Amino acid sequence: MLLAIDVGNTNITLAVFDGERLRRKRRLETDPPRSAARYGREILRCVGENARIDAVVYGSVVPRLNRVIKELSLRRFGRRAVAVTPHSPLGVRLRVDRPSEVGADRLLNSLAVYRMHGGPAIVLDFGTAATFDCVSTKGDYLGGAILPGPELSSRALALYTAKLPRVEMRRPRRVIGKNTVECIQAGLYHGYAGMISHVLDKSIKEMKVRGGRRVTVIATGGLARVFLREIPRIDRVEQDLTLHGLRLAYGIIC
Repeated sequence: MLLAIDVGNTNITLAVFDGERLRRKRRLETDPPRSAARYGREILRCVGENARIDAVVYGSVVPRLNRVIKELSLRRFGRRAVAVTPHSPLGVRLRVDRPSEVGADRLLNSLAVYRMHGGPAIVLDFGTAATFDCVSTKGDYLGGAILPGPELSSRALALYTAKLPRVEMRRPRRVIGKNTVECIQAGLYHGYAGMISHVLDKSIKEMKVRGGRRVTVIATGGLARVFLREIPRIDRVEQDLTLHGLRLAYGIIC
C-alpha cells in the first residue's frame, strides 16, 4: 500500500495505491502553518485508522511543507517519505537550462504521460498556474510554458479592483455578458480557451516532430474538463496524472 502525496500551491492531494490501483483519494487545502499533527489527522481520515501503509512518496512545490510531510510520515506510519525532485534518478532527461528549477509536478506529469501514452506528448495542467510540459518521442522533458491559472486570475480581479466580484469558473451561456458576473466569466473562459489553444499550437509546431508523428495532448488538473469543449486539440483528460506519476516514480527510485 503506497501513500502518494502531491503538495500543490492551492491543494494537497492524497492517494492510496494498492499496486497500480488507486484505492482512495482526498484533497486538502494547502496551509503551510498547519502542524504535522493536524495534517496527520487529515491523512488518517483518508487512508483509514487501521490501514497499513508500506511506503510514502511525495512531490512538492511548497518547500515549507517538506519537513511536515517527512515528520508525519515517520510519526504516523514509521516510514521515511521518498521525495521526488529534479535530482531523482527517474531516467527522464531534462533538456532545459536549469534542471533544478523544474517543479516536481511538471516532472511527475512528464514521467506519467510518457509511461502511460508514449511520446511525443504535451501535458496541459490546469492548476494554480496553467502549465504546458512537452515530452519528446524518447521521453525527454523539453520544457514548456507557464501562465496564471484561470482561478488565480479570477481572484486577482476581485482583489485588485474595487467593484468586481470573485466568480465561479464555468462555461458561460454567451460571450457577450449581460451583467458583471457574466462578463467576467465570458472573459476568463473564452480568453483562457483562446490563450491556451494558441500556446498549444505554437508548442506543437516548435517541437518539430519528425516522421509525421502526432503529438498527444493530455489535460489534467481541476478545470481540465471545464475547458475540454473549447480546446479540441486535447486528446484526453487524465485527472490523476500527477498521482500516477508519483506511483511510477516510487517504483523507479525504490
